[in-house]
Amino acid sequence: MKLRFRRPDIAVEAEKLGKKRTLGAEIGIFILVFFIGSLIAGIIPSVYDLFKIFTDMELMEQLESILLSTSDDNMMSAMMDFVMNMSDTMYIITLFCTFIVILTAIFYCVRIEGRNLYSMGMGKKNAGKHYLTGLLIGLVLFSACVLLGVLTHTISIKGLYEQQNPGMVVLYFAGFLIQGFSEEITFRGYFMVSLMKKNSVAKAVWINSLAFAVCHMLNPGLTILAFVNLTLIGIFLSVYVIETNDIWGAAAYHSMWNFAQGVLYGISVSGTEVGNAILQTETISGSGILSGGRFGMEGSIFTTIVISVCLCLMILWNRKQAAKRQVPTERYNSAAV
Repeated sequence: MKLRFRRPDIAVEAEKLGKKRTLGAEIGIFILVFFIGSLIAGIIPSVYDLFKIFTDMELMEQLESILLSTSDDNMMSAMMDFVMNMSDTMYIITLFCTFIVILTAIFYCVRIEGRNLYSMGMGKKNAGKHYLTGLLIGLVLFSACVLLGVLTHTISIKGLYEQQNPGMVVLYFAGFLIQGFSEEITFRGYFMVSLMKKNSVAKAVWINSLAFAVCHMLNPGLTILAFVNLTLIGIFLSVYVIETNDIWGAAAYHSMWNFAQGVLYGISVSGTEVGNAILQTETISGSGILSGGRFGMEGSIFTTIVISVCLCLMILWNRKQAAKRQVPTERYNSAAV
């Protein structure tokens, strides 16, 4: 099927203001910017980690056990499990520190590239409406994945989580709002739009979506299906940005998807457990293809189905809108999907 991606106005703006570079140069610079932002953002959680480890004998014993009993091949995975599942406080600090990643992407685009915030998808027009719509879509789509799990007896919702802390739920919600925005401004607002300056829209969508999946490869429990799903989600969010000409809806969707997954339903978020959930959800089926296993619902075939259906609907809507628009053909890039 042929899909005609419309080059969004934010990409046209970036092309006028920013520097045009080769594909390899854009990818290399993105890796550097992403690495610097992530490194700085990780300093505060790392310091907190070290403080907790050296002041808590139980954590010290757990770390010692990992170092002594884990093989070299599994050491990285075991350490990631240990670090990422220490406490709610640690998780929330990490989420809030992703604000540094946002600042890093904006600093590069505005101060070094010479672009403006509009070219990164942060326009003012319909921002509030798009954001609220994105929150709703994120909640509905993840709930659809959970519904498929319940209907197929893969998971069961046991009721409210007994040790629920309303204050922690609010902090998690705020943290996920920041974290979802950080990934969208980095991968879509910065990287995808930068790629569009000298490459086809289709190529920009594929490359940034694969990069999005690759950056989750160290997460505990990642499977081939989870990698495919992350790529599909990246494509879905890329097309979402293209069609709305901003990142507000995609960022809100991303944040709500993660919040609903980890805090509302109590399911692992890309391999990371959230300790303070609203609902208690248990896995019934032992099949990782259905339940997603250690990685959570993002590693499930149900996510593949839901996101694929949404992509098909967006493609049909895209073609309908393209037929209505009477604009010069050079604004389009044809791509096989």
